[in-house]
Amino acid sequence: MRLVTVNLERLGPGVEIVSDVHDALGRLLLKAPRVLDENMKKTLLSRGVREVIIQDRRKTPRVEDARAIENELSALDKRMSLLENFPSGKEFRDLVRKTVEQYYAQK
Repeated sequence: MRLVTVNLERLGPGVEIVSDVHDALGRLLLKAPRVLDENMKKTLLSRGVREVIIQDRRKTPRVEDARAIENELSALDKRMSLLENFPSGKEFRDLVRKTVEQYYAQK
């Protein structure tokens, strides 16, 4: 299963937060793992926390996830197309793209 960053306002009680939560100054607000309740949610929101990390328990990826990955790879290809003008540029570009693809395959 993969970890995902989600908007705290969209979460309901009972969701497990799997990563420590810090405020903008780096102070620990919540030690993970911890199950979210309404009081905790209100407190985190009042302290400026907008996103938390949870475990995605879906068995199959969402279509939106696949589209976002394709969009990111397309943007990466456009940005790195200038590398082809340099010696070993194409090989470097291909290596970066392969690394990004492997990263998303692990999520």
